[in-house]
Amino acid sequence: MSSTRIEQLIADVQAAFDRRPTEIEPGLDVADAALLQLRKACRLLAGAAALREADYYTLVIEASFVAIERTVEFRLLERGTMQPDGLPGTHPGVYQEAAATGVFAESIAEDLADLWREHRAKTYYQDGLASADRAEAMYALACEIHAYIVGRSRQGHECIC
Repeated sequence: MSSTRIEQLIADVQAAFDRRPTEIEPGLDVADAALLQLRKACRLLAGAAALREADYYTLVIEASFVAIERTVEFRLLERGTMQPDGLPGTHPGVYQEAAATGVFAESIAEDLADLWREHRAKTYYQDGLASADRAEAMYALACEIHAYIVGRSRQGHECIC
């Protein structure tokens, strides 16, 4: 491996992202921005379930956090309180916006932001260790939030879980 090879691979990746996609992930070929976020959340939960069975706890935790965010973003977009280009730029910002628009209580938003700051970042970036019980708890939370939000949506039938 050389820096020349890395430079070429970076160029290849950039070109791949610049081209119109042809083989889109199953379930994600939708035009509606809200449905795209919903379906991404569904796929993340499905991936987390498969990874949980294979003992990839760090990835289960990460996918669960991201699935929660995508599910919340789905609801914000669906309700018209946010536009695709105006979604919060921070992870805790998603939860704050959800509380501000009544998706869930302020206390839940604060708890989710605290979880993200205290545990997601630590597990992913620092010295926090992923374990089966942590991954299971995080996955259960993500599934419950997903079910709660989808159950209150007029587009809940679009969920592919």
